[in-house]
Amino acid sequence: MRKLVALAPAAGMLLVAGCAPVEIAAEPVTGTSWKVPALLTDCDAPDIEAAGCMGPNTPGSYESLDRNSVDEDWRICSVLPHLKDQTWIGMNYGQVNQAQQLGVSLTTTDAGGYENLADQVTQVEDCISSGADAILLSAVSNESLNPAIAAAKRQGIKVVDVGNGVSSTEVDARVLQDYYDMGKLIGDHMASLDEPMKVALLPGPAGAGWTERTRLGFEAATEDSGIAVADIKYGDTGKEVQLKLVEDVLSANPEIDAIVGTAITMEVAATVLAEQGKTGDVRLYGTYVTPQSVELIDKGRANCAPSEQSSRIGKMSVDLAVRVLQDMPLNPGIERYAPEPLVICGPREDGYQNIESFDATGSFAPEGWDPVFNVEGSSK
Repeated sequence: MRKLVALAPAAGMLLVAGCAPVEIAAEPVTGTSWKVPALLTDCDAPDIEAAGCMGPNTPGSYESLDRNSVDEDWRICSVLPHLKDQTWIGMNYGQVNQAQQLGVSLTTTDAGGYENLADQVTQVEDCISSGADAILLSAVSNESLNPAIAAAKRQGIKVVDVGNGVSSTEVDARVLQDYYDMGKLIGDHMASLDEPMKVALLPGPAGAGWTERTRLGFEAATEDSGIAVADIKYGDTGKEVQLKLVEDVLSANPEIDAIVGTAITMEVAATVLAEQGKTGDVRLYGTYVTPQSVELIDKGRANCAPSEQSSRIGKMSVDLAVRVLQDMPLNPGIERYAPEPLVICGPREDGYQNIESFDATGSFAPEGWDPVFNVEGSSK
């Protein structure tokens, strides 16, 4: 089974101790190797679903290359779904930082939202025509990018599945959390409270791989509990879309006890609940975090959420792409990696508070950092 940092009373929490919430310094570019706890999956194992490489894994670690190990100025192309929130800005930061650490070239584009499938397909095609050596694909759809992946592979380009997940079996490596576990983590905690709750679930954009895995994990964890899913709403993670979904949920379900959703759901729901005078009546749980949602948890306006460590995923994705290009596997037989998730609870979740020990390093970009779209490699 996956080794997850489970929710437990504060005395038993296993979290990385460190700075106060979202205080992050930019990482200096030294070119040295680093090592972090990670979850490892053999995509060919018999209990793994080949489409998307989903299923159990084992705890381990990920160790990066150092700059001296890189033998070419590799050209890497990153395709992101959007840069609307700190999750994907953090991903961009991690990718940019590791490209600088290794001295490789990185070009980044974003589709502008999960509804823009055609734009992302075009961006992958542009990566192919530009002569990229590897593509880091954070797909807006679990299946619809598969033809574009096949086209890249026909051109000899390496493809790394990053962050969201694709069903293609042609990718060379994967760096992402299994959102089944992220949804299950929050569901297990809520079920363990042994309180009947009427819940609205807002897992994310319809068709995105991580969205459905979130829903399945949450439903599995709460199936035999007092948690009743009264409503499910899908939608893009832009604030305007999530705001409309939250307003619709509250209007259609006036007796709702909790909202479970994306980090952006938490942000807009906290505002709506405050405006309606319902802050103390409706609990807020997330399936991942942004700096803003961490602040809400810290101030007692939201309950709990896990961090997928998006900037660390970004760093790992660039490093793993170079490993694939140079045929330097870290662990032979392991094709999928993810940093170990961290769980955050605030004072609103009495007996489970641990936010004072949350280390945001690996989760977000430094404050004031703007997305970077081009990194020039150093000549070899």
